[in-house]
Amino acid sequence: MKKLPVSDGSWCYSRPGLRNDPAQGWKIHVSATQLSANEVFSRVRPILRVRDILFKVPVRLHALGALNSGIGQFSQVGKFLTVYPSSTAEAIELARELHTATRGLRGPEIPFDVRYRKNSLVYYRYGVFRRPRKSAGIVYDAAGHPHPDRRAAGHAIPRWLKDPFRRSCAKPQKMRSRGPIGADYLPYKAIAQRGKGGIYEAVDLSVSPARLVIIKEGRRDGETAWNGADGYARVQQETRVLRLLRKAGVPVPEVLRQFSQNGTCYLVLEKIGGRQLFPRGAMQLRNISWRRAAKFLERLEPVLSDIHAAGWVWRDCKPSHIFLDHGLVRLLDFEGACPVHETEILTWGSPNYLPRIYYDSFTRRPGVFEDRHALGVIAFQFGTGKFPPDKKQLRAILYRRTQCPDLLREKIERLLSSKISECSVK
Repeated sequence: MKKLPVSDGSWCYSRPGLRNDPAQGWKIHVSATQLSANEVFSRVRPILRVRDILFKVPVRLHALGALNSGIGQFSQVGKFLTVYPSSTAEAIELARELHTATRGLRGPEIPFDVRYRKNSLVYYRYGVFRRPRKSAGIVYDAAGHPHPDRRAAGHAIPRWLKDPFRRSCAKPQKMRSRGPIGADYLPYKAIAQRGKGGIYEAVDLSVSPARLVIIKEGRRDGETAWNGADGYARVQQETRVLRLLRKAGVPVPEVLRQFSQNGTCYLVLEKIGGRQLFPRGAMQLRNISWRRAAKFLERLEPVLSDIHAAGWVWRDCKPSHIFLDHGLVRLLDFEGACPVHETEILTWGSPNYLPRIYYDSFTRRPGVFEDRHALGVIAFQFGTGKFPPDKKQLRAILYRRTQCPDLLREKIERLLSSKISECSVK
């Protein structure tokens, strides 16, 4: 993408803001993935440049990846390019031109905006153009009454305004509310919501008596990675891995069903009991104990060995994915798992549990180093209440301060410091 002239460190702007630029109005958003962003930009920039219109894009493609993850703000998913039209008439004309220019390209669905047309990358909503720092956005109706600028379902078009795009659109797209997932499932709680898809607790009505299940959702173009894998592909991958591991006797949830609906892939899993290894939402344990660390290793090492013997490396070993149910270990989330000897694959996992040599890597060495390292990190957390420092000398200070037994210390250090070649499964 060609560099735009103005930047605030997070966004690049087509020009500085002017005094006569409107403070509120119809925003136009154009969606894109990291892979389609350059092509989208090259098609829409000439249209916007002719009008000298104010618009913005993320400073880097990496920043677009963060937006599309939805981790910071789910409402920002897909908002690659934001246009600030000077009037309603200009917004209507721009939506039509941008839709035509980007037809056939890929981008994630923007959660709370109205889609201009079916399969379009163009979305719109009414909102604030210039939001004061550290202040909630406020829009004003024709009578001057203030209203909160909400980024939530059903708020893209204020009640006191009509949708002007319907007159210019042959087949206007109504805001779609997400209905039931399939005919047999009644979701009642969203556990997580990200760009790649949500995770829901649901009632399975296909059996009698009805049962509680977990449903993982994989969206097309959701969090598309550099290798082209999106949320849809990741759910398909997890289905395959779980079935193979379950067959090998690994304690993972049973796959009850996989199906597609409206271009989205759904994975229905048994709802396992028990509790997370760490209290829900906690990064560290308050009650540290090397005895518990040793017991944890004794429980989990054999389970990881079974995964590796089946030919897979988990790559997402962390406390929130490990459940204890009456003394039994159950493992979750295998969408990032890969065959032990696969090398041409993108980095996967949480930074605190991922070996530093794999940060932002496009390849990996064969073996199970990622899982062994994560195992060592968790054991270290049990005994110190901290993530292990990168330097061995700093870890040694924490071992001494917390009176770690020598044999356990040696074991954890082998896990954290193992040479990758030593972790290969033959």
